[in-house]
Amino acid sequence: MELYEEAVQLALKIGDVGLARINASKPEENVGQDEEGPLKKKLWLMIARHVIETSEKEDVSAARQVLTECSQLKIEDVLPFFPNFVTIDDFKDVICSSLQGYNEDIETLKTEMQAATESGEQIRKDIQETRKKSRNIGAQQKCELCSFPLVTREFYVFPCNHVFHVDCLAAEVSHHLTEKKRKKLEELGFGVRAEAPSSYHPSLKADLDELIASECLYCGEMMILLVQ
Repeated sequence: MELYEEAVQLALKIGDVGLARINASKPEENVGQDEEGPLKKKLWLMIARHVIETSEKEDVSAARQVLTECSQLKIEDVLPFFPNFVTIDDFKDVICSSLQGYNEDIETLKTEMQAATESGEQIRKDIQETRKKSRNIGAQQKCELCSFPLVTREFYVFPCNHVFHVDCLAAEVSHHLTEKKRKKLEELGFGVRAEAPSSYHPSLKADLDELIASECLYCGEMMILLVQ
């Protein structure tokens, strides 16, 4: 029935800490996640509190034993259960171990942050290199959609070498946009039946690029979804 919390509470009520430990060990590490954390940690906190409150005030060895039995419990989790007169020397080893664990976590995070920074730098370099790339368009090059000469009006050239007139691409992509994006495209003067404007503000050009040219019509995710 997996009534682990009730089982631990009853075991502690009758003073059977061993039985409470057995039941607290049964849940998986991340089962029962809620605002108080995983269920297993919650059960062991119940046991730790009971052990601390019922043991001799000068004896902290039982509480230290609970910390060693549950890897999810940290010294800071159980300190509030101790009376004010408990000295730090009683937990020197546990505190040092906890600090060592935090240092290892910090080093791991530093390594991950460094890797993310290097990855970001490489992406920026790749973007800059992509912007510098060029391609020669011949007078006979044709739009992939309408088969008319490409240079007769504005066009897009993708890294995969597919080329489209702006208005042809807009008309085709509009079929696959959400209603909100389709309306935005129509506001820019493009769409299934719209005639492409002769010119538009650079900021609008950026909006248009985002709507229809974020990926190649033939090589991007849109075509993959259509195939599926």
